[in-house]
Amino acid sequence: MQRNALAFVFLALVANTTFAQTKSPVEGVWKIAEWVLPGRNPTEEGATITNPETGIVIFTRGYYSQLVVRGAQPRAAIERAKVPQTLTDAEKLARYEHWRPVTANSGTYEVEGSTLFVRVMVAKNVDVSTDAASIELTFKFDGPDTLWLIPPPQSAAREPLTKLTRLE
Repeated sequence: MQRNALAFVFLALVANTTFAQTKSPVEGVWKIAEWVLPGRNPTEEGATITNPETGIVIFTRGYYSQLVVRGAQPRAAIERAKVPQTLTDAEKLARYEHWRPVTANSGTYEVEGSTLFVRVMVAKNVDVSTDAASIELTFKFDGPDTLWLIPPPQSAAREPLTKLTRLE
């Protein structure tokens, strides 16, 4: 009986050590800290947004989720609709402009070397979630709490370099 208990404890320790070694380097909760806009020299004025509206990216074991507002300035509040069931054209336009910079998606990811392969399962923009191909990003660390996501060359003209800082 005691022998079986020792064997169980040993197997549990081995399993725990094995799982601990497979933790992804990007695993954690990250805040968008900075964007370097595409096609611009980072030293050029306005090319780097150093205080973007809050965005959160969460990487867990094999899954990720992100909610990001792309923009240099915080969005202004919009007025409540007078009759929410029948929006006026102006109210519809205001809501569109308010919602347009929001990026929201979740799915799975894999890490191979310094490459992050993201596969979107659900997204605000249906075009993103119906694309069967994974999104490929290069990542690099600036210390343990700063992560850079770098778009592939074919997307570099429209996607920014993203700097994330670890929250947890």
